[in-house]
Amino acid sequence: MEPTVKGDGDADLVVVIPVYLEQEFLFKTLLSIKETEPVNGLIEIILVVNYSRIDTDDTKQAQHHLATDIKKYIDQNTSDRFIYTLFEVYDITKKHAGVGGARKVGMDYAAFCFAKRERYDAPIVSLDGDCLVESNYFVEIIKCFKRGALAATIYFEHPLQGMLDPDVYEAVAEYELHLRYYLQTMRFIGFPYAFHTVGSCLAVSASHYIKAGGMPKKQGGEDFYFLQKVFPLGKCTEIIETKVIPSPRPSNRVPFGTGPSVQKSLDSGQQYQTYNLQAFIELKQLFIMRGELFENTIERYDDFLYKLSGPVRSYLVNSNFWDDLLPVLNNCASNEVFKRRFFEVFNAFRIVKYLNYTHEHFFLKADVFEMGIGLLELIRENFDDNYYEVEELLLEYRNLELENAFSC
Repeated sequence: MEPTVKGDGDADLVVVIPVYLEQEFLFKTLLSIKETEPVNGLIEIILVVNYSRIDTDDTKQAQHHLATDIKKYIDQNTSDRFIYTLFEVYDITKKHAGVGGARKVGMDYAAFCFAKRERYDAPIVSLDGDCLVESNYFVEIIKCFKRGALAATIYFEHPLQGMLDPDVYEAVAEYELHLRYYLQTMRFIGFPYAFHTVGSCLAVSASHYIKAGGMPKKQGGEDFYFLQKVFPLGKCTEIIETKVIPSPRPSNRVPFGTGPSVQKSLDSGQQYQTYNLQAFIELKQLFIMRGELFENTIERYDDFLYKLSGPVRSYLVNSNFWDDLLPVLNNCASNEVFKRRFFEVFNAFRIVKYLNYTHEHFFLKADVFEMGIGLLELIRENFDDNYYEVEELLLEYRNLELENAFSC
C-alpha cells in the first residue's frame, strides 16, 4: 500500500497515529508533538486515516474532510525536524476494520523503511490522535533506545480535572486505577512480563516489530496481543521520565480502552468492577511452586494439583494445562530453564483466561477501590489505608510505578 503523501527523508524515529473521527483532537496532538524539545535526528509522523465499508456516509465524508485538512497541515509544517506521511485507507472489510488494522499499516511501513536502510534498532512509536505528550517525550525515548532497549512502554496519566463533567473524571480515575492495580497484581504474583499494554504508550525497534510478526489487524486489544509477542524477545523496559496524556473523553469508537470504559461507567452509575485480589493470591501459589512440575509425570501431576487451591486446580484440569505444558517440560535441560519457559504456557493470555474462568465459577468482581486498598496492604510496608477518594489511591499507585522502572 502506497501513502498519499510520502515524507522524503531518512527518519531516525517514526511515530504512527491511527486517525478515526479525530477532528476535534488530532491537531492538538500534532501541536503537542511539534512543541517537544529538539533531538538529534529526523522524526517522521505517519498518519493513517481510515474507515470501513460499513461506516455511515457521514463518517466517510468526515474522514475525507479530515484527510484534506491533514494535507494542508503537512504543507505548512514539514521542517528539518519533522516530516509527515499520510495513508488514506478506505472501505476496509468489517473483519479488518479498526484501530489495529490502521496501526498495522503505519507500523508495517515504518518497519519496511527502516529495514531497507538496515536501521533495525530504530524506534517505531505508537500514539493515538487524542493524546498529548510531554516536552521531553522524544528525548527520553531516544535515550532509552540508545541504552540498548528494543521495546518500551511509556508512562501515562489521564487528566483528572478540566472542562468535562466531574463524573467523567471520576470514571477515568477508576479506570486508570484498574489498569495500575492489574499491573501491580501481575508483578505481585511474579509474572515476568508485567507491563502496561496501552496502544498509545509504546515504542518498539524495527527488529522486534518484525520478529513479533507485526501488529495484528484487530478492532481493539491489538496492543495487548502484539506486546505479548514482543516482551519475551527481551530488552524491554518502561520509560518513566516522560509521559503521555490520553484523552479522558467517553467514547464508543473502539471496543476496549479508556473511552468505552468511561462510557460504561457513566451509563451504569457504578464504580468500576475489577478482578478479585484473591484470584491473584491463589495463582501466585502456582507460580511459586512451578518448579515442582519439572521431571513430573501425569500421575505425580495429580498429586501436585491437590497442593493448589480449588479454583486454580479446577482451571488447570478444565483447560488441559498438562497437555499444553508437556512439550515445554520435555525440552528443558534444567529446572531453571523450565521455570523460565513455564511462562511460555502460562502467559498473559492464559492469565486472562484463568481470571475469566475463576470469576465465572468462584470469585466475584469487586469495586476497584476496595481491591486497590487490599493489594497495597500486601505490598506496601507500614501502609496507611486512610484513603477516602479514588483519586488519592490512584496517586499512590502512580507513585508506586514511578519508584522503579520495570524491565525484562
